Amino acid sequence: MEDFKIIRLPEPSEDEDSAEEPILKRKEPEDDYTPPKKRYIFLIILLLISIVAVIVIKIITTYDDFEELKSWERVDTGESIYSSFQGNLLKYSGDGIFYTAYDGTLIWNYTYDMTNPSIDTSGTYIIAYDKKGSEVDIFSTKGFVNQISTNIPVVDAKVASQGTVALLLQENNTSYIQMYDKSGTLLVSGEIHPENRGFPVSMALSSDATKLLLSIVNVNDGDITSELVFYDFTNEGKEEVDNIVATYKYIGSIIPKVDFVNKDKAIAFADKKIVVFNNNLHATVAKEIPVNSEMKSIFYNDTHFGYICEEELADGSIVNQLNVYNLYGLKTTTKEINESYSTISLLENNEIVVSDGNNITLYNLQGFEKFKYSFDEKVYIIVPGATSRKYYLVEENKTSEIGLK
Repeated sequence: MEDFKIIRLPEPSEDEDSAEEPILKRKEPEDDYTPPKKRYIFLIILLLISIVAVIVIKIITTYDDFEELKSWERVDTGESIYSSFQGNLLKYSGDGIFYTAYDGTLIWNYTYDMTNPSIDTSGTYIIAYDKKGSEVDIFSTKGFVNQISTNIPVVDAKVASQGTVALLLQENNTSYIQMYDKSGTLLVSGEIHPENRGFPVSMALSSDATKLLLSIVNVNDGDITSELVFYDFTNEGKEEVDNIVATYKYIGSIIPKVDFVNKDKAIAFADKKIVVFNNNLHATVAKEIPVNSEMKSIFYNDTHFGYICEEELADGSIVNQLNVYNLYGLKTTTKEINESYSTISLLENNEIVVSDGNNITLYNLQGFEKFKYSFDEKVYIIVPGATSRKYYLVEENKTSEIGLK
């Protein structure tokens, strides 16, 4: 067999190089997969449906029982009045005022002697005053601040968020307006004579103490006229005569309650209408709501207001009708309520409490009944807790934290 010996490998010519076929690389599949837009739309719709379903379930859910999570025994006098304030509990009577945690832990207390005590709060400040008396005590969440004594009986008193106090005083048919800072320094003083304007029946002070509102009733030859007078104590208001920046007259009407609510918007409750004003220098009218029936009760907080009136049904029966509006004047609730009541209030969480002491009913802003129960003890106040099902109850002999079920 003949050996085959390789001496040298032949090198390809240029023609052979050019004739060589190119090497094709396999294209790797791409990882970026874009799902169709319809899938995104479907997921968004599904999410919206889920959110709406949760909201609807929350609105229409009704509770008829509760469990007592915690309770704290309490010993009080029968004359004590309760109010929630800055996450704690205020209790006051003719003998003094107490500020405690809900478990009864004392934060501070102050003793006084008042015949007809009343309070007002704003921000972190509280005032306690004796109606038709001469003592006004100023407090903060930390305790006693100062006392203001007057020579003229106090009819009404309001406090602003920095501790400024406005007093409405009356003696011998003459009304006096005085404003003090929290140290007791007199800031504003004025007189209102009945022959000029009439008798102030309600007063409101803005949270920053720059605006004051009076509701004044004047009776002339048997005709009743109510006047709303807006005072402004800013530099702009000082340019007006007596700092009066706006007046509104209502013939044949009485306006027994005025106040400043969210962002210092003024609201006035008349006998046949409710008026909401804009927060501007001249307090222009934002909304005027006529009320066809007599208002039996009014209630409000910083976002909503409402009233109860009597309505006659087609069969001639009379029922109580609950009406609630937001501050834009849009009605959110109209509902017939059959239960008797002695008090009605609007909580910070915008739930409406209808109570006769032992029987408590909670309604939401949509008019659905959330909770109804008849308690063995009288319930003075109910306060929203940390969640939508938790509340604090201040009863006759104890304070309880409960959970609805």
